[in-house]
Amino acid sequence: MCAENNQNYRTEEEAIALASSGGSTVDRQAARDAVASAFREEIRHAFEPGVKVMSADRELRYCLELQRDRLARRNLQYKEDMDPGKTPANSLNNVRSWKDGHYETSWSVGYIKHIKSAERAGMKSFKKTQPQQIFETIVDVCDGEDISGDTYCCPNCGAVSTIRELQEGCSQCGTSFKMTELYPKVANYYFVPDPAVSTDPLWKTAIRYGLRALPVTLILFLPMILLKTTDSSQTLKNLQWTVPSVQKVIAYIFAMIIMTPVIGYFLWILSTFVAAFRSVGKETPAALSVGNSRKRFAAQMSAISPEYTFETFSSKITTLFRILVFSDNKESLPFNAVKNIGTDFDNVIDCTFHGWMSCKDIRVENNIVYVTGDVYVDTTRDLGDRLKVKSEVYQITAGRRTDIPFSTNFSIAKIQCPSCGASFNSFKSKNCPYCGKECEPATDDWVLYDVRKAG
Repeated sequence: MCAENNQNYRTEEEAIALASSGGSTVDRQAARDAVASAFREEIRHAFEPGVKVMSADRELRYCLELQRDRLARRNLQYKEDMDPGKTPANSLNNVRSWKDGHYETSWSVGYIKHIKSAERAGMKSFKKTQPQQIFETIVDVCDGEDISGDTYCCPNCGAVSTIRELQEGCSQCGTSFKMTELYPKVANYYFVPDPAVSTDPLWKTAIRYGLRALPVTLILFLPMILLKTTDSSQTLKNLQWTVPSVQKVIAYIFAMIIMTPVIGYFLWILSTFVAAFRSVGKETPAALSVGNSRKRFAAQMSAISPEYTFETFSSKITTLFRILVFSDNKESLPFNAVKNIGTDFDNVIDCTFHGWMSCKDIRVENNIVYVTGDVYVDTTRDLGDRLKVKSEVYQITAGRRTDIPFSTNFSIAKIQCPSCGASFNSFKSKNCPYCGKECEPATDDWVLYDVRKAG
């Protein structure tokens, strides 16, 4: 990373430490703002070798790593860039927030020109550019003490590291740890098309649109200098073709110079309205389906597991779903209890959340609360000779045990295989990579029980 990026990360760490040390609302908001800013920079490099998006929580961070690995295995040169927009305001933080028993979930939004491109030998090149808003769902604890800067002695090799540095394991011996998430973190993100977003000043946009239409404009206005009437009646039947004078040609050129940005401006307005109507037509079914999901979820979950707002829940489930999509070893995922997944996701190289998730059903059976909802995504599939983008809906059923107390108290412990004693990341796999022994998965978090295509 460049020096500028490193400075951003230091700012993020300092803000987090400042936020939690005093616990004030102002300071914690500063931490959330810093995390959102760091994420927008880190996500641009997420698919580069060895990069870890540390501003994201562990689920989202793992999801991005799996997507990067799949792109590499399919030999795709995939790039995703986000040029910050100049109009409207560059970014807004805490545009809306929700609180539950333990967490505060908030939205931050940035305005970008989103550019996706992919190349591979023998494949039709892929490039998609769209003005969009990027929304980050930021999860933070409502109260608590920041311990991310505290030191911890690795029980395996004795190396001393900060808690923050151990999130991906001990850098000296590779020992993995099971620890409580260090907040605030970005738990989910999505993009919303916004034709009003521009990375250029309005005058540049108008000229660009005008130049695109210039060949048509030249032809449409050309008769003005090539036609003249044969008498003073000025009627259409007396028009005839003629060779224009030098003065007329010069006047015509100047008129085109003046008219190009004017025509471009009106074309930009027209294209903005068309794009807006297309976006409304695409998103309306999802919006109608989501409807009162937040209220329904809050009303029914309040008596079962009040620690989750709908935003916290939907962020968790959509990220787990995307991990399932990109994993090539789905059976070993500790949160996966889905049967007969098949190979439908094997060629998906990008799965973009729409920002919509509905809540259709909540029920309790045998001390497990089951929640069923629809998730709206855009999938990009690798068909060999080309990439294909399609809007899809998946119905997901997730469950969590209700007889296990919920706690945000920080804990950290070494992860060790009970069979061979090796340390590995049990969050990413329930099978020991050294001896193959299946370890007991965590029972205090959400598990996916069913995933099927809907609608």
